Amino acid sequence: MKIQLVTFILMGLAMSAIAQEEGLTPIAAANLSNSGETFAVVVGISDYQDPGIPDLRFADKDAEAFDNFLRSPAGGSLDGDHLKVLTNQNATAGRIAEALDGLIEQTREGDQVIIYFSGHGDVERKTVSQPGFLLVWDAPSRVYMGGGTYSLAFLQEVVTTLSTQNLAKVVVITDACHAGKLAGSQIGGSQLTSANLAKQYANEVKILSCQPNEYSLEGEQWGEGRGCFSFHLVDGLFGLADRNGDGLVSVGEIDRYLEDHVTAEAAPQSQVPILLGNKTEKLSKVNVAILADLQKFKTGQMAVFASSDSRGLEDEILAKLDSGIVKKYLAFKKAVAEKRFFEPADNCADFYTTFPPRLDSHRSMVL
Repeated sequence: MKIQLVTFILMGLAMSAIAQEEGLTPIAAANLSNSGETFAVVVGISDYQDPGIPDLRFADKDAEAFDNFLRSPAGGSLDGDHLKVLTNQNATAGRIAEALDGLIEQTREGDQVIIYFSGHGDVERKTVSQPGFLLVWDAPSRVYMGGGTYSLAFLQEVVTTLSTQNLAKVVVITDACHAGKLAGSQIGGSQLTSANLAKQYANEVKILSCQPNEYSLEGEQWGEGRGCFSFHLVDGLFGLADRNGDGLVSVGEIDRYLEDHVTAEAAPQSQVPILLGNKTEKLSKVNVAILADLQKFKTGQMAVFASSDSRGLEDEILAKLDSGIVKKYLAFKKAVAEKRFFEPADNCADFYTTFPPRLDSHRSMVL
């Protein structure tokens, strides 16, 4: 589950509108500064090659949504020379390393770099030094040092080089703190990964989907299948987070917007995004036409009830239960999906709610 390794921006999650401006160089339709370009690497992985790594549901869709934002006038209209998008089988360790190395070669002083990552993150070793890894498509289910992963230590080296040597502004967005039955589950690998990602350095803005001890929600009620964090991040960068109406979205405004929406909609489960960096830095420039369309859509949108998953957490919990309980739980899920809520009496969702485990406590019904 998106162990929210906010790590890729670590690479990324160069999410929603990061307009180009001197300072943070916002990635907007029109640069807030006359100098500097914006480059982005966006990674999203739902389908993993190794069957031992639980697949996610919407990590790739979150990356695609962020990609669409960056390609739009509101997101800066980035082209193929400035934007690299890698999803699922294309998001291998080799291709990701190549894309990040390319940022170092392309970026100059005054430029802005956005790195966005959505997928699993984990820590496997029990030693004092536990930098953590981003689990990419070809990652093994254990022995991460063997290859097929991207170390957070390497990622931070890339970010630090960009910010201190190339003198670029760096925005790291990650929805990669996902839970699941991973190699590091016994030592809280996903949580340790998030904690490492949260380390702050100069000239950097980091936006993480949740706290180290929390899980990231995803569900069909957000954009017909998205992560709660990613969905609201993009909306906020498009302009819904512009509280003072100055046509610019700052780090502080996104912080407040995500807290108001993600935290509220995730309840009763706790999910509080983390934002690190100068709160006055501008992330995006509002495109009036796009914002008007978005607001019109929101006004006419009907509220929908749907189950929301703690990405990967379900697999972790089910692995600890006996096969009989797991069988009943899966039957319950199937009944809900097929809308058999009360009939037939012996094969409906209501019938299966009588079994002991309260797995529903990790799957809140969100409006």
